[in-house]
Amino acid sequence: MIQVVRTKNRLLSSFFWSFLEQGGTRIVSLILQIVLARILMPEAFGVMAILLVLIEVANTIVQSGFGAALIQRQEATDRSFTTAFWLSLCFAAVLYSIVFFAAPALAAFYGMADLSIYLRVLALILFVEAFNSIQRSYLQKEMHFRALFNSNIAASIGSGVVGVTLALLGFGVWALVAQALSQALLACFVMLIQVPWRPSFHFETTEARALFSYGWKICVTGILNTLYLGLSELILGKVCSPADLGVYSQGRKWPNAAISMVSNALQNVFFPAFAEIQSDKEALRGAIQKAVVVGSYLIMPTALLVAVAAEPLVALLLTEKWLACVLVFQLVCVQNLGLMLGIVNLRAYMALGHSGLYLKLQLIKVLSGLVIISGIAILLHNIYWVALAACVHGLLCVFIDLAPAKRMHGLGSLSQIRSVMPTLFVALLAAGLALVPLAFDISYALQLLLQIVIYVGVYLACSRVFKLRGLQECFTILSDLRSR
Repeated sequence: MIQVVRTKNRLLSSFFWSFLEQGGTRIVSLILQIVLARILMPEAFGVMAILLVLIEVANTIVQSGFGAALIQRQEATDRSFTTAFWLSLCFAAVLYSIVFFAAPALAAFYGMADLSIYLRVLALILFVEAFNSIQRSYLQKEMHFRALFNSNIAASIGSGVVGVTLALLGFGVWALVAQALSQALLACFVMLIQVPWRPSFHFETTEARALFSYGWKICVTGILNTLYLGLSELILGKVCSPADLGVYSQGRKWPNAAISMVSNALQNVFFPAFAEIQSDKEALRGAIQKAVVVGSYLIMPTALLVAVAAEPLVALLLTEKWLACVLVFQLVCVQNLGLMLGIVNLRAYMALGHSGLYLKLQLIKVLSGLVIISGIAILLHNIYWVALAACVHGLLCVFIDLAPAKRMHGLGSLSQIRSVMPTLFVALLAAGLALVPLAFDISYALQLLLQIVIYVGVYLACSRVFKLRGLQECFTILSDLRSR
């Protein structure tokens, strides 16, 4: 009982700072992207989309799931963290060498001569992330999300200044590359000030084997997840123009940024919290159920509000030159409706030590996505059909993630789906009424204002009338936070 109470108190504090960190970081990032989208052309974002997918795959290998392994282990020592660091650094050196020599071939494949030098420079981020990943794992394991808030906010603001300055000076893609690199460097520096752990020159083979036995599955899963998320960009980069890819990339980026502001804050807390109570099955099931309800209560309305207000949002924030991405924007929102069902259960499987199951699920999703999304992209060469295919497949993935839930932790998929249906109904009702302003010939600014007022008002009012559990749980969390 004492452990449960202690975990609850830490969970509330951690959620507050995690939400603040994600919210603050996303707001800064959104402002930065708005400014950059107004300065740079779609072609620059199209090139950067390819670069980021390739680097993220390499970065996932560098980290090799060691961070997740450290969080999951209930008795991770300083030597565990140090061993993980040296492993990550060695992987970074190997991966950078591979990227460096493969860069010309990748540039030739995409028919972009400058892609080679961009990739070689951006790949330097692998060395920084080798250190950053261990620092982040340390802070997450200890639930020091305030320190993560400080580092990520400082890095976002500092790198934003770098990126915007270079963009105004006409550096194009280089502005985006420099922004990404400086963000990683600044985050590393600020975390270094706050994290008491420092790597030593100790390396324990036993620790390495233990970390790798759990982490390699997370690593492969991460690679598959990165490839799945970036699959459409990689294929479209080959069959479509950089400008079309830029439109597609921006259409996916903005709703994901808004939604992940909430989802990342939640999932950053779920994993260490679930890991801490993994031996208490009843407490774990209760935590999972609450996480699903609260998470969906926040994510579903966010996704639908962003979807119905997509056109005025794009026009006002990015200017009308980006209106072509509105449909992609909306489809991504729909794709994220069941996001929390997948996130919560995947984090529960990881906390229980089932990294092999996590890998199997991801493999199923990636292979099915490869067939569906790449098939549509290759056959139709159309960003909107690809976005629709990704949307449909994303919704199917929720059911894939839920399939083993009953067997793993005792909370069945049907029970979880039923628990979020009232929230979905109310969110859809609010979305329908928020479409009314679109029928009038008014400015984008007024249209957006009316949509937000209508949506939020209807959603909160209906939540109160229908006594949605999600609203009640949110009030409980806020009350607990105020009492601390």
